[in-house]
Amino acid sequence: MFSFFFSCLFFAGVIEALRLKTTWGERVDLSEKIIRGHLTAVRSYWNNKRTLIHTDVIIQVEEYIKGNGPKEISIAIPGGAVGDTRQWVSDTPQFRVGDYSVIFLNSSGQVTGGPDGVFSLERKDSDKFLIWLRAYIAGDPTASKEGPPVTPWVQSK
Repeated sequence: MFSFFFSCLFFAGVIEALRLKTTWGERVDLSEKIIRGHLTAVRSYWNNKRTLIHTDVIIQVEEYIKGNGPKEISIAIPGGAVGDTRQWVSDTPQFRVGDYSVIFLNSSGQVTGGPDGVFSLERKDSDKFLIWLRAYIAGDPTASKEGPPVTPWVQSK
């Protein structure tokens, strides 16, 4: 019995959540709000039972590209780090204080498309993305559902 348990662990491997791939246009359509702003604070904490870590992300909103709301919003995401303990959730965007991004939010206040629902404005092609986004929201028929061609992003911080 004991060896069966360890053999199951050996063959288990890494498990990640299944997420449907969506285009930028689909994320726009699924989002109630799309904001542009700076991340000003990240606060991670244990749930009441100390079984899960959650993180509150505070964003200073410069602009509501779609929808409206307050100048500062908080997004709660699963995972984070408290002390020496870190919980990582594969389908969750990773945020750091100082990030400047466009963030797509669904009606429940969660990031639409998980990590794919955040576009860093620290990229070289961010102007191209913002022009496409505004055109797509306005209904411009030349703004494709896939979004503009953008270069792959690797964060250098």
